[in-house]
Amino acid sequence: MKKTVLTKINEARIKIKSSKLKKEGRNEFSKYDYYTPEQVNKLVYEACKDLSLLNIFQLKRTELGLMAEMTVTDLETGDSEVFTSATEIPSIKATNVSQQIGGCMTYSERYMLMFLYDIKDNNLDFDTPKKNPSTEKQLTADELAACKKEIEEGKHGSGVIAYNDFLLKSEKKRELTKIQKDEIYKLFVKQ
Repeated sequence: MKKTVLTKINEARIKIKSSKLKKEGRNEFSKYDYYTPEQVNKLVYEACKDLSLLNIFQLKRTELGLMAEMTVTDLETGDSEVFTSATEIPSIKATNVSQQIGGCMTYSERYMLMFLYDIKDNNLDFDTPKKNPSTEKQLTADELAACKKEIEEGKHGSGVIAYNDFLLKSEKKRELTKIQKDEIYKLFVKQ
């Protein structure tokens, strides 16, 4: 029986789950470890090479906006599956447009690979309980107002990637409620 692309993706997921990869990235400011884009790429490559799977990433502009697209091709049969996700080009301080597009490509590809190959990183899940909740508290109304002012002034960039970056690197080191996250999200994506 011929294996499908989806069957091979599932086999790659099993290989990845059995690996004992240690997170090499470290955010010293927020005190957490993460999988670097290079680690995710290598982990997926190692899992896919014996299965003859090739992953091709690209950005496409559509009527719905910018889309990240990952095509997974079975090199033995030529069959492929295409996966898409909305993305945005972040506004990154002290960079030109090409560098901002590069940042969008790097992180969008990483997240697509993590999604497709089921690589979990709880640091990217804002509902995951914090390791030391006793040192954190919710933002006060004044602190939330100050954050909103900084965002409106463009001090943190704009777009979904800038929003996620803001949450991960928040100087306030406070736990945000769902309502506060929603309010801040709307400022970043200017809905």
